[in-house]
Amino acid sequence: MAILEQDLEANMIVNDLSNSFHPVPKQKRIINKKLLRDKKGICEICGKRGQTEKHHKKTKGSGGNDTEENLIEVCRICHTKIHTGEIKI
Repeated sequence: MAILEQDLEANMIVNDLSNSFHPVPKQKRIINKKLLRDKKGICEICGKRGQTEKHHKKTKGSGGNDTEENLIEVCRICHTKIHTGEIKI
């Protein structure tokens, strides 16, 4: 029973984070719009198919660029986990 409760609690936290995480839209930060259009619709972290977002491996504030090598395509859940530190890339 305790394991089931932990799973439910963990799922609620992920859902809560997914609903409250609203980064600045990439289309306003990524200058090369071709990089935004070139999507496969597959998360590079978990492999889930569907709606994906671009994530900078090295942030622009840390000197990262808008290049294919510095951007990965991720689903909303993995993107949230990256920003909360649950997933390291």
